Amino acid sequence: MRHSVFVTALIVLVLGCGAAWAADPAATAYNWTGFYAGLNTGVAKNNSGYTIADSHGPLASGSFYNPAFTVGGQAGYNYQVGNFVYGLETDINYDTTDDSSTGRFGALVAPPGGPVGTIGIGYTVNQQLDYFGTLRGRLGYTPADRLLFYVTGGLAYGYVSSSTTITFRDPDIFSGSSSGMQVGWTVGFGGEYAFANNWSVKLEYLYVDLGSMSYNFHSGALGTPLPVVTTTVNTAQNVIRVGLNYKF
Repeated sequence: MRHSVFVTALIVLVLGCGAAWAADPAATAYNWTGFYAGLNTGVAKNNSGYTIADSHGPLASGSFYNPAFTVGGQAGYNYQVGNFVYGLETDINYDTTDDSSTGRFGALVAPPGGPVGTIGIGYTVNQQLDYFGTLRGRLGYTPADRLLFYVTGGLAYGYVSSSTTITFRDPDIFSGSSSGMQVGWTVGFGGEYAFANNWSVKLEYLYVDLGSMSYNFHSGALGTPLPVVTTTVNTAQNVIRVGLNYKF
């Protein structure tokens, strides 16, 4: 799916670029100034990570890698001065990120009446991103009529959920979780081609960083009170998407 999206968008941009350079110089140049709104879809490649720690230090760490599908809408305003285009854009996007990571770590235990020993402990960390949005400035340049290249960056936000399950041995299982709105930042770049007076298509990359969330939990598994355990999840994604805009 990712390859077909890229190929389609790149073909449109390349053909548009060729048409723009071949256009009649006497024709009226396209002007990007105005309000616009549109839709977008693409792939969100997970670039998140986590750590599990207690009062004695780190216990385990890992990463999330799985790609997800994203779809949403955007709206903004452009103002063109010469070959430069200044803009402000906001978007909101549904995200199907639902990732998990498993592993094991060793722990020192002292059961009542028994010798101190080390046991292997299994764990699973889950992460979900329900949606994300951005509010970004855009700075663009038009190398040819109807063709715009730009860089963009600004505020990002999203609703993130995470849970951790640690298994000593059945039924010694305990878990913790957290969810809520996270706020961070985003930066990226893209290209856009106006194939009609009111319509344009774009190909865009965004790096979205929503910061970190932490949550604590503990248990009296094996009959011995255990230290409080903390899971910290850092949420970030590489988003590649195509979009269609209508300029009012």
